Amino acid sequence: EMDEYKFDRIINTNIQQIGFERTMLEVIYPFLDKLSVLWLTGSINPVQENFMSYLIRQKLIVAIDKIPLQSGKNVPKFLIYLPEGEKQELSMLFMHYLLRSRKNQVVYIGQDIALTDLRDACNIYQPDYIFTMITETFAKEPLQQYVERLADNFSDAKILLTGYQVVAQQITAPEHVHILQSLQQTMEFLSGLKV
Repeated sequence: EMDEYKFDRIINTNIQQIGFERTMLEVIYPFLDKLSVLWLTGSINPVQENFMSYLIRQKLIVAIDKIPLQSGKNVPKFLIYLPEGEKQELSMLFMHYLLRSRKNQVVYIGQDIALTDLRDACNIYQPDYIFTMITETFAKEPLQQYVERLADNFSDAKILLTGYQVVAQQITAPEHVHILQSLQQTMEFLSGLKV
């Protein structure tokens, strides 16, 4: 219906009752799955999907902004990004929220990031962890080759990889690269980090 008021009322009610994280996991993600099916069957058009994605993106940014920034030598530092060609920004924004809500330092450098730009950001920020997700098919090089270049270029940080392509292609990686098979496994990994 493209009714922002109705959407806002439903989401805000859920946030008040069960919190933002559970609203994302129990309401928004199932909704996005249904939205994808509706789009594939032609029941909605791209404009409707973009409208809903925009509203969800706004909610995520506001939720991230409400979380106090962390600092200190003992606070894990995460640099998160989406590689070139990757468009799953809602998932990355939710990861940003999850990391911040668990008292980590987080810098999100955006989407469509080349490894040279990632290197520049790492030289400045010096992260403990680099996190990315790869769900789209890589066009420029085989994914295994990209992961190997990522691992070779950033051996000082722990690299966390997730996403459909990483899991489906059964990527092999060196010891400092951790492949997270699902959102649940990612959340368990984050819960195990010591602040």
